[in-house]
Amino acid sequence: MIEIRNLTFKYQDAKQNALNNISMKIEDGDFIGIIGESGAGKTTLCNSINALIPHHFHGDYYGNVLINEKDTFETPPGKLALNVGSVFQDIDSQMISTIVEDEILFGLENFGIPKDEIEKRVASTLEEVGITELRYRDISSLSGGQKQKVAIASILALQPQILVLDEPTGELDPASSLQIFGLLKKINQEKGITIIVVEQKIMLLCEFAKKLAVLEKGSLFAFDKVRNVLKKSEELEKMGINIPRVVTLINRLKHKKLLKNDEDFELPLNAYEAGEIIKKEIIKDKNLTLEVKSNIVEDDSNKNAPEILKFDHVHFSYKNEAGLTDINVSINKGDFVAIVGSNGAGKSTFSKLCNGLLKPAKGDVTILNHNTKKVKTSKLAKNIGFLFQNPDRQICCKTVREEIQFSLKNIGLPQEEIENRTEKIIKEFEFDESKNPFDLSRGQRQKLCLACLIALQSEILILDEPTTGLDYKECMELMGKIKELNRQGTTVIMVCHDMEVILDFATRLLVMTNGRLLAQGITKHILSDNELLKYARLTKPQIAETCDYLGENFYNTFATEELIEKLEKIV
Repeated sequence: MIEIRNLTFKYQDAKQNALNNISMKIEDGDFIGIIGESGAGKTTLCNSINALIPHHFHGDYYGNVLINEKDTFETPPGKLALNVGSVFQDIDSQMISTIVEDEILFGLENFGIPKDEIEKRVASTLEEVGITELRYRDISSLSGGQKQKVAIASILALQPQILVLDEPTGELDPASSLQIFGLLKKINQEKGITIIVVEQKIMLLCEFAKKLAVLEKGSLFAFDKVRNVLKKSEELEKMGINIPRVVTLINRLKHKKLLKNDEDFELPLNAYEAGEIIKKEIIKDKNLTLEVKSNIVEDDSNKNAPEILKFDHVHFSYKNEAGLTDINVSINKGDFVAIVGSNGAGKSTFSKLCNGLLKPAKGDVTILNHNTKKVKTSKLAKNIGFLFQNPDRQICCKTVREEIQFSLKNIGLPQEEIENRTEKIIKEFEFDESKNPFDLSRGQRQKLCLACLIALQSEILILDEPTTGLDYKECMELMGKIKELNRQGTTVIMVCHDMEVILDFATRLLVMTNGRLLAQGITKHILSDNELLKYARLTKPQIAETCDYLGENFYNTFATEELIEKLEKIV
């Protein structure tokens, strides 16, 4: 199906190659996951398969990419489009129409699909992706995750032989991510479509992909079956790749000599498989009588801190759709709050009400003792930093240095203070100050936007999906900086879909669905409520899932070391 021979590519005016001597064969019906740190060449490889390289992105090109024995160097993307469908990382750049139905119709009509066939494809594709109710919606009114589903549906309607997806679940909630990968698996198995997907959520790839391709600085580090690649977990971690936590768990159990350090059993790909290994090799048939102590500690460090944000019976609605209904929330200074829920639950709307970008239709939002209805957003912005879901929407200058200084100038700081803060940020983040922000990777642009907020020294940080598009190393670096600001007294309000990140960093959770607040409380309390998580379309962190499978002696255990401690008692 696809053969890549000694592919090397360097973008025009770039200093180094984006890809170095890549050779690989992808068989008809394969399901390939592509992983690697930011800048490793994942998107470049995808664009070489769909022929955007070299026909759209120009540069030095060596080697061959063959699709069904056709050389992409001689075949423009338009001629490949019915065979190779692509879903890009930047969904907004892929949208052509204003209405969901028209977006799906666009490709079908342009490729001359018969009229009686078009309606069948539109209806069936909408149903497959789970967005039938969005058919007549205005695309501009959709959440980021909903737009991703529309983009995938519009490509699937064309029924391509090969589907190339660049981080298709980046902005999807956990349940929707599983739904999309379940759909990809279904069309791979039932229709034989070859799937090639770049994804930071390696747990999804381990669950659904047949093989993993690992890129490191433009070179192919590994290309093999999933379990074989995971055997190189130490090297993967050094490369900044987030291996599944159940793999880390099994490796730690071997290190502790609780498991044999041999190949008697395969590495687990999910919580169920990890639980089976532990039951068979450690717990065996023992009748456990562990003294179970709850490790969920009430964090009351900010209990007596001053209230910094309050939602008092807040209602908000957009022109043609519901927004938020009767929201009551109180957040204290120094809190680290994560807002979770399915796509379209109202999380981004909530965050925009926090800083006055949106005003409540009913009720009041009070922040830093200001009612947002009575104060300009520009005044609130002096003390409230806001990181958008898409960093490109808040970058407006030609160089990194100018971008950092832009907001500092707007709040009227003296020039000497502006220079001091700028130098500190450039040094801390190791930026090339002369570089155009749009020449940076998505992850680097996200870091730049956060750096600009840090330079402002805001009292409150509101972050809308700050880890989207980041590799594991970048994610931990970014979240580490946010956590340090929180320790210093900055209040953090974060919309996030990554349950592992939420567990590691947030102390409180707000759970939303359909514009309503389902629950709020201590992070581990919320994550212990299986019924609530199921209703809100959320999943548990992987170690917690494993512990649930192991039984009541292990309930409410969330961390690898906590689980190992209990297993040591058994042994």
